[in-house]
Amino acid sequence: MVTNAGSAINVGIIVNKGFEKAAVVQVRDILEHKSVKVEETIVSFIAKEWSDVYRFIYKNQIANRVIYLLCDFEYTDEDDLLEKIKKGITEKNEDSFLKDLLTNGVDFRASFKIDEHTDVTGTEAEIGGVLIEYAKILGKDLKVNLKNPLLNFYVYSYNGHAYVGIDLSGELSKRDYKIFNNAVSLKGTTAFGLLMLAGFKPKDNYLNPCCYSGTIEIEAALYSANLSHRFYNKSFPFMKLSSAISNIADSYWENFFKKIDDERIDTNVSGTGNADKINTSICSITGSDKLLSSISAATKNAKIAGVESLIDFRRIDLDWMDIKFEEDSVDKIISFIPGSSKHDKHLIKDFKQIFYQAEYILKKSGKLVILCLSKELLLQSSSEYFDLDHETSVHSGGQAMFVLFFKRKEIIREKI
Repeated sequence: MVTNAGSAINVGIIVNKGFEKAAVVQVRDILEHKSVKVEETIVSFIAKEWSDVYRFIYKNQIANRVIYLLCDFEYTDEDDLLEKIKKGITEKNEDSFLKDLLTNGVDFRASFKIDEHTDVTGTEAEIGGVLIEYAKILGKDLKVNLKNPLLNFYVYSYNGHAYVGIDLSGELSKRDYKIFNNAVSLKGTTAFGLLMLAGFKPKDNYLNPCCYSGTIEIEAALYSANLSHRFYNKSFPFMKLSSAISNIADSYWENFFKKIDDERIDTNVSGTGNADKINTSICSITGSDKLLSSISAATKNAKIAGVESLIDFRRIDLDWMDIKFEEDSVDKIISFIPGSSKHDKHLIKDFKQIFYQAEYILKKSGKLVILCLSKELLLQSSSEYFDLDHETSVHSGGQAMFVLFFKRKEIIREKI
């Protein structure tokens, strides 16, 4: 087992802009840590045990990547960046973890990411040179391995601030269950971040009237069942890094993951996609869509994720929602509706129908939260039934988005 006797473990969680609060929720949910440092696109905390770090990586649904944070600083240009990396790992940081890895002869690559999306290849070579020189001070020659390195020396930059560390998790935003997708499928991290911003709780009676490929519903079900989205893919860089320093038997990892997996809530239902087979004792999650192809894709993805029995996917036309759902029966409607410009008048009828139906279905204390790419037409369509309470901006990859939080008006309903 990797240990830092008497040393704190500084953990950096890289997230999409706007979802930092969701990352804080995850740290406190999974580890019950109360002291969390929040900066744009990165949240950090101090762990006392490596097992806590591994646990967070395995269970969290919000991180793009988790790194062992060596140092961070502001910089002005490439020369300043390289000089401060050198200072951070040689003078400022007497770090036993990095030293142990280097003196044990790992092969490595250096990664330099701006906003977690753009590789800066030339600078990566220069950063690798800094690490090679540091290893020589320790009496070790490092080998570069660009394809499958044991150590990924990771430098993340956002708005002129660099975070230098060791990649512990690899890319976490990808979801193995996302096989059947369409043009408006959300990333799993974006879907989960939306749920957290909307205040989703497992006890909620939750509905999404535009489910597409089911990503939001699947993330809600994983969260409700306390099930890792990596349940079927237990392979992480931290496992190889640990073995490079300590002799860890495979049985250790088997027992480690089994202990966490045993905490999940057993669904006790073999999902078939039929409403009468849905296990509502754990949660009440409904994903509907007017297209049968979307329902089919969502159901298949949920089955791959292992949560089909927790979600009721149904094909329902928007104007039939008030027939299929009782008045004042839903706690939260959380949905991704891309939206469009004011010139796309053909969408107004559908958008108005969504708000009309939401006003009827939602409980008096219920919440309507919509993630969108453009908001003008949605706001125009909502004005008869809902007011905009507040909004926030988020990013998914390089795409800017809006999260709109609506509050209902007191109205006399008339059929539209």
